[in-house]
Amino acid sequence: ELAEELKEHLVSIGNVQATDIITFMNRSDVKAKYNLANTISLATAKRWMHALKFRWVTNHKGQYVDGHEREDVVRYQQEVFLPAWYKMEGRTRSWKGDNMEDLKEVVDAINAAGKHIVVWFHDESIFYVHDRWTSQWVAEGSLPAPYAKGEGVSMMVVDF
Repeated sequence: ELAEELKEHLVSIGNVQATDIITFMNRSDVKAKYNLANTISLATAKRWMHALKFRWVTNHKGQYVDGHEREDVVRYQQEVFLPAWYKMEGRTRSWKGDNMEDLKEVVDAINAAGKHIVVWFHDESIFYVHDRWTSQWVAEGSLPAPYAKGEGVSMMVVDF
């Protein structure tokens, strides 16, 4: 009965640690229910993790999911963003050439004011506090789940 209750508790947590067993066993209601005087050691908790069919794995992450294929996002891209982009594309500067040395500016009609629209592109990376957590306890039979952006505080790094 204790093993079932403990496993149910661990599965409800999500990312589990062996110390979660110690915390669970330290609860006054658990001590009273199972007539326990002391808690267990970390080494015992790790053995129990194996007994409860959890395994220690590295990089148990599924495919990254960012929502770019969501129906509302695709509709916005197709019906709003891309038409606006194509409308201004004729007012931006562009070049043609097979390599950097042979680039020639393509001169098209510009707007009535004679000014080009300048589009700035940039690369962007986001780093999260818990990105380095690559090893974890995983319940037997669990598969890597798709994941969104990381947990915790983030830092964005941008370069033009």
